[in-house]
Amino acid sequence: MIEFISITRIITDYFWQYKFLSILHTMLPFALIAYITIKRKNLKLKIIDVDILIAALLTALFIAFALDANQSSLVELLKFIAYIAIYFAARLYNIKAINLKSIGVFSLISLIILFVIEITGRGYITWGHVSTFTGGYFFKTDLAIACLIFIVFIFATLKSKLALSIGLILSSYLIFKSNTRIALPLILIIPAFIMLANYSKLGLISLRNLAFTIVVTSTGVALFAIIDFNSIGLLGFDFSDPFSAANTQGRSVIWAALLDAYSDAPLLNKIFGSGLTADTDATRLYSASLQLAGVRAHNSFLYLLLCIGIAGSILFYWLMYLFLKKAHPLLMQSSSSLKVIPIISCSFIIMFFWLSLTTEVIIRPQLMILLFFFSGLHVQSYLASKHHESYI
Repeated sequence: MIEFISITRIITDYFWQYKFLSILHTMLPFALIAYITIKRKNLKLKIIDVDILIAALLTALFIAFALDANQSSLVELLKFIAYIAIYFAARLYNIKAINLKSIGVFSLISLIILFVIEITGRGYITWGHVSTFTGGYFFKTDLAIACLIFIVFIFATLKSKLALSIGLILSSYLIFKSNTRIALPLILIIPAFIMLANYSKLGLISLRNLAFTIVVTSTGVALFAIIDFNSIGLLGFDFSDPFSAANTQGRSVIWAALLDAYSDAPLLNKIFGSGLTADTDATRLYSASLQLAGVRAHNSFLYLLLCIGIAGSILFYWLMYLFLKKAHPLLMQSSSSLKVIPIISCSFIIMFFWLSLTTEVIIRPQLMILLFFFSGLHVQSYLASKHHESYI
């Protein structure tokens, strides 16, 4: 089941123009829940704090939807419902022996195919004044997210140094060609996290680990500071004014509109949100640029604040904290089979928080379905390990 859901999610995102695939994949968790419930007649779900918090978040989402109910916001609500459904499908899954090598192999093959598409000159669109590689994805960011997902699966499931090297090189090259600058540091951060987790070094505070973290972070930042992106046909970056509209590709104008909208919102909306498509309303009403009127938030944190309010935002961040809290004991285990699921889920959480700085990834099932799915799996693994310890 794990391989099927992961691979079909990736395929669905690539063939984005076929909307029925997205609809089918959205219905998949409900079908899985029904199948598991029927097959396991004595099925019992132990309700824990994470489950209760997810129920509270779902309530907050329905309140936000009710405050500005329309067809577009219904689509966003259904996305969140799909996230929650895939989490509970994972919670019901009986995790036994885990071997996800097939996902790693699929990811490596996918990178090779994208690389072949790129070197043959296909899959390019004009973005601004530069030619940008999307590889068949709708947005350049979608390609970058896909490459980062491939990195996670390759480093978490494959052991071959050659496979890891090829995966890292190809994904780095493709992300560079996509002009998705926000993703560049993650090329180093994600493999570094996975290697530290595999060697059980995450719980150790040492000069060596601190130095390693500083080097990786500094190298990621240097990708912006040292490389002259304009000279190689990519979007440039002016460090003299980091948050200019040019550097953020108009995002600073969008963010200002969202903050103005939140500031002017009634107290009720500040607490519970202004609706699940309030970001498009904000840019339509408050944007300083007519070209950016009606666009999405381009920032998950501001999207959550404006759309589901401070109450919903707190619930969501609390949920991410509990996901990480349940993953920590598993990451400290010596058994690599116990660590593979939390390594993947935590990598996706890292991706979420980093990419959310410039992308409303919160409403993109491409990452969020996998994040909630693997988080549900590692929560189930956590409960299974606690149950096993009670008999020792």
